[in-house]
Amino acid sequence: MALKIRAATTADRAEWGRLRRALWPDCQGARAELEMREQLGRPRRFGVLVIDRGEGKLGGFAELALRDGVDGAVRETTAFLEGWYVEDDLRGRGWGRKLITAAGRWARERGMVELASDAELENAAAIAAHRALGFRETFRVVQFLKRIGR
Repeated sequence: MALKIRAATTADRAEWGRLRRALWPDCQGARAELEMREQLGRPRRFGVLVIDRGEGKLGGFAELALRDGVDGAVRETTAFLEGWYVEDDLRGRGWGRKLITAAGRWARERGMVELASDAELENAAAIAAHRALGFRETFRVVQFLKRIGR
């Protein structure tokens, strides 16, 4: 079977979860399961696209959401690339670009005119990949959180 990009299904949860842990090592347990269940259960608000290797194996994913109040966006609600991952052996072969192209289609189908994303400040590879695919940088920020008790 040739590789292809398609929407994720519940049958992909184990493989998709494996790829999520490769991107986000702390993304495990009940919270991760809840996130995945919500994304698959609300297709108007969330999307998950996967690279299907065949025989139940996946080679990458893009997680999408419609977010309100994205800094720099022209509309109140904007499509947002929440996560984007391609396995090492598929990198440099156009699969990341194909995922972003499919993500753009997903966003347009929901009436969106922009696709937003983010990357950690020190992740030069992710920043370069975004720029190579036509994203423009809008802001740099360091966010803070302080626990104040219950």
